[in-house]
Amino acid sequence: MNRKMKYSLLVSVVLFLGCKDFLEPKSQSEYVPRVVQSLDELLLGDAYHSPVQITSNMLYSTLGLFDDDVAARPDMTIVDESENDFNKALLAFSWSKDMFTKLSGFGNAYASSYRLIMGCNAVLDYLDDVAGTIEEKNDVKAQALALRSFYYFHLVNLYGKPYSVDKKAPGVPLKLTSRLSTDAMPRSTVERIYDQITGDLREAERLIKTLPDEKQLRKNKRVNLPFIQLLLSRVYLYMENWEDAMRYAETVINNYDYMIKDLNTVKEPDRNSNLSYPNYYDWNNSEVIFMLGDLNDIISLAITSVTVVVTEGTETFKKSTVVCVASDDLINSYDPNDLRKTRYLVWESITSKQSGPKYRIPVSKLKVGTDYNFNTGWGNDWGIAFKITEAYLNAAEAAAMVYKTEGDAVCQTKALQWLDKLREKRYPTGTYIELTVAKVGDLVEFVRAERRRELCFEHHRWFDLRRYGMEKLKHVWYDRNHNPIEYVLEKNDPGFTLMLPASAFENNPALEQNDIQGEL
Repeated sequence: MNRKMKYSLLVSVVLFLGCKDFLEPKSQSEYVPRVVQSLDELLLGDAYHSPVQITSNMLYSTLGLFDDDVAARPDMTIVDESENDFNKALLAFSWSKDMFTKLSGFGNAYASSYRLIMGCNAVLDYLDDVAGTIEEKNDVKAQALALRSFYYFHLVNLYGKPYSVDKKAPGVPLKLTSRLSTDAMPRSTVERIYDQITGDLREAERLIKTLPDEKQLRKNKRVNLPFIQLLLSRVYLYMENWEDAMRYAETVINNYDYMIKDLNTVKEPDRNSNLSYPNYYDWNNSEVIFMLGDLNDIISLAITSVTVVVTEGTETFKKSTVVCVASDDLINSYDPNDLRKTRYLVWESITSKQSGPKYRIPVSKLKVGTDYNFNTGWGNDWGIAFKITEAYLNAAEAAAMVYKTEGDAVCQTKALQWLDKLREKRYPTGTYIELTVAKVGDLVEFVRAERRRELCFEHHRWFDLRRYGMEKLKHVWYDRNHNPIEYVLEKNDPGFTLMLPASAFENNPALEQNDIQGEL
């Protein structure tokens, strides 16, 4: 048994399913780490959500179908009658309360997040007792704190109300140790979770700054300083702490050599040629600061495919195709000359000859081609990218809010400048015209629309809709008989916040029964 497997077992014996398992005593593993290198290996095996991770975790599989960037195809009457997966996407698309029960392993973000948090906690618990240099320990601790912060941020934005709406509302149980306990654990408030996140991220920032520059700025699949600072800017943006959100975003923009990719250098993909497809989620992309997550997590449900029957002339054959597509509302939000419309949103045709209905599919910057497989994904590809483009948008929104609330003209100018730097790389060379106050109109509204266009299908939109005020949201599904069915979330609808899964209540009496409603 290799060392990585040994120390993965250290955590796997105490992994839990929601609150049930982390409150249930279990036997300890015989493998106890003695040196810091063992904890470093433990991080890779049980704390990083990655394509090569030993334990399969699903954090995002349902998230891509919640928002208004997706729509259901109206022509699914051609679905093969033997197809069993047709309604999988509907469960998330309709915000069904039975989603997690009926989808089984799909979308169990609650259990998956806590499994990863347990890996982080185990590393932090053992850190003081292992041999190693101060530099080595600081490095491992910074990574564990940063990763744990991200997973709690993900959890609280799924299962807690938006910070700006009710920070005193119940969030999620805050588990900060891997030690076994039979004590019940109530939900901490949204505010308490955010305090833990920001405190841990600032400590991670302090620790990683003690390391040599090459470790602070590494691009080797490990947490780095710019990622920590970008995440801080995002968290502060959600907290409506505009000054700190802008300060951290500016730091990422100004202190490092990440560059906005010029889409003029990216040809429009040819659906018949794999070689024509750019891979935006790549360490060689000048925008990429850090990557996390397994692409299978992203595509397993978000672009669920079904088998359809296609007839061309006298020939009838079956083809795998997507159920959900990019919404007209998103597509129409792009200017005619905006290159993102064709570089980010990929055409999909239901026939082999590219005739018939064509749609833009919700894979955004993910690598696709003629031989991609919706069910198995693309192997060791990444599913989440943290990019410099977000820093520009975080800074612009924070500055726009300062201008709106305080009338600070300097912040207005800054917001326009950051938007121009991003947008000029999104239009054909020589055609872009800088923004003016008159053209923009409501600056905050414009920034948020730009954020949608730039970050579509990067798993920001649902969380953004929540923090913007949870306005009315409607999805239209089409059944096999082509009949439209409407699903609606009203303004401030409780459906904007997921209910804790039933499994969380089985051994945690501190959770209140009104915290649960079905499985959503």
